[in-house]
Amino acid sequence: MNKHYKKIMKMNPWVQCPQIPSVQKLLESISIVNYVRGEGLATKRLKHLENIYREWVRDIVDLQDFKHCYFVNGVTDAINQWVATETRTWQYLEGDYEYANMISGKGNKVKYINSKDVLYISNPSCATGNFIKLYDLPNPIILDCAYIGSTVKQEIFVPPTTEQIWFSFSKGWGLVGQRAGLVFTKDPHVSLEPMKKVEGWNYTSVEVAIAIVENYKIDSIASEYKPVQQRICKDYNLDPSDCFFIATTTDEEFLERRRVGNTARLDLSYIMNGERNAQ
Repeated sequence: MNKHYKKIMKMNPWVQCPQIPSVQKLLESISIVNYVRGEGLATKRLKHLENIYREWVRDIVDLQDFKHCYFVNGVTDAINQWVATETRTWQYLEGDYEYANMISGKGNKVKYINSKDVLYISNPSCATGNFIKLYDLPNPIILDCAYIGSTVKQEIFVPPTTEQIWFSFSKGWGLVGQRAGLVFTKDPHVSLEPMKKVEGWNYTSVEVAIAIVENYKIDSIASEYKPVQQRICKDYNLDPSDCFFIATTTDEEFLERRRVGNTARLDLSYIMNGERNAQ
């Protein structure tokens, strides 16, 4: 057991994907693109990404009912766009991602879901990195699936009242600096639809996303790193999360990292990066 890594896990409130060497190499092969807006080339490439992504994620989330697709600068941008246009009262569970409430101050943090307010919820859960069971709920639902790609395949139930589903290329692929994400909606998005009509998105990040989808299975990296996660968790007496770079524990030594109940969420990326660099 490395005491330095253990200290970092205790101090670090964030979790992130480790640097993936094959992904870094793939990035080097991608050229910057800057299409002439209005000629349709950017729209053609985004439509290609949409089509292959729908198939890529289909074993986990069926997007058949979500006819509209938008490219965003990561899930944080999806949140920005939603918060800027949401007029209804909304709620989120204790331990879930705080960013939406941080920038708006209008979210109600709840221990139990009420049956009337809009529900923002992440699955896999931001609180633990684990999949959660969602049921038929009467609430309008905003579903944050940022951690899809950092787990092995597991189908999730999407309640019929879900209005939006968000995906990211940051968590599973270590591409936080590329700001690449997708928003799927049932109805045209209030702010993203006008921008889509004028091809207002990052064209190069679309190419990065296409390269990931065309070169990896959606659970390739998670499957590769799962044995590494399990070994680290065994060494440090932690519980492996469904997300390959996260561990959880109820040990009081990690009291400050508890996000919900007595469960602490811990980042394993520093250990994974450190072990690789030491080879």
